[in-house]
Amino acid sequence: MNTHKYLVLIILVFAVLLISSCTVVMPVSYSTGKANFDPSLPPERTTVVVFEGSIYVSEYNGIDVRKAWYPKEERLTNTVTLPAGQATIKFDLRASIAKGDTYYRANRDDMELRYNFEAGKVYFIGVYREDTGAKTWDKGNFKFGIAIWDDSTKHKKDKANALQFWELGEA
Repeated sequence: MNTHKYLVLIILVFAVLLISSCTVVMPVSYSTGKANFDPSLPPERTTVVVFEGSIYVSEYNGIDVRKAWYPKEERLTNTVTLPAGQATIKFDLRASIAKGDTYYRANRDDMELRYNFEAGKVYFIGVYREDTGAKTWDKGNFKFGIAIWDDSTKHKKDKANALQFWELGEA
């Protein structure tokens, strides 16, 4: 084999390695799902709620929604159109929270939140992390919890921009 063929072979091997490494980097929690609780409702009477992949909703207003919202039984970021108004949502939380090279797990089952969702708005429900300023190797470096943000603050996922939050602990 001449030098040109070796060069082409090396380029192909690197291309395959690059492509295969890109496909395994993205975790399952980044996949997305969509659900509409009541398609007969007009848009002016509904709200859209985006649940982070760390939140696995089991009930909406006392109705089991696991099969409808998670048909493949995988945890995913789920966008759901709901009737506007007061809602009670039961969920399990499976979150990993990073502080430097240390990860903390927040696993909670059968959590419940209540919120009055306004018609025509988009909400995001997920985990926030707030640094406490402590510089210790022990607990107390940050607080974490669940929060609801609206569309204008979804990229500033901190407690200060939340419409409502529930502190769960510190790590």
